[in-house]
Amino acid sequence: MNRYLKALQGLCWSSIVHGARERSLGELENASCVGAEAIGRILSKQLRSIPVVSLDRIMGKPNDLHLRIGKYEDGMLPVEDLIILIYLLAREQPASVLEIGTYMGHTTRAIAENCTESIVHTLDLPPDFDAKRDPVDIPKDDFHLIEKRKVGREFAGLPCSKRIRQHFGDSATWDFLNADGATFFFIDGAHTYEYIKNDTIKCFELCNERGNFLWHDVDDRHPGVVRFLAELRHSGKDIIRFANSQLAYLKNI
Repeated sequence: MNRYLKALQGLCWSSIVHGARERSLGELENASCVGAEAIGRILSKQLRSIPVVSLDRIMGKPNDLHLRIGKYEDGMLPVEDLIILIYLLAREQPASVLEIGTYMGHTTRAIAENCTESIVHTLDLPPDFDAKRDPVDIPKDDFHLIEKRKVGREFAGLPCSKRIRQHFGDSATWDFLNADGATFFFIDGAHTYEYIKNDTIKCFELCNERGNFLWHDVDDRHPGVVRFLAELRHSGKDIIRFANSQLAYLKNI
């Protein structure tokens, strides 16, 4: 226990408390008040194997972003991650996007409102999903979020909803050809190792690995995500993490 207390010495309390939401170590990693040595002791070896870059390292010309900010709701994308996502979308302007994990639709709406010519495919479990009767023998997580979903609530009835294609199904068995043509993928469904591997491989297959891939919850609270992305990195995929975020990214065009 003492080595962890020593590693935490010098951490800024305001960086640890983030409203009503616990911040991840990935978010703290590049905060100025956190010593590199302390963070190095805390982060897993697998997480540290994925290099970190700041967003401005890949920025080109300025882009206008449509950003809607409201009170944080458990399960939605934190604003610092949302900014990175919509910047990448504004830069790439894909003709078709696939989001895995609709939830309430906050992120889906942001995608559609920043890609005004794009078709946005978004996938979530059926509204009547019952964990006790789940026919898919792959471990899931986030059941507390699944239970309280109102899928697509945030974009229902809005003009952008005309370009949103809501799909229901389990990504382990869903036919990804329903999103044929997608070249930008936001993978934020179940966060177990088995699901992140399944979802990533199927996205790769859909576009022959030629696209933009963004993963969420890349931190040590989600070891399955970190493990699989570290394996991909080790296999030669040029995956990076964005500083002060829970996002990992691969551009392979």
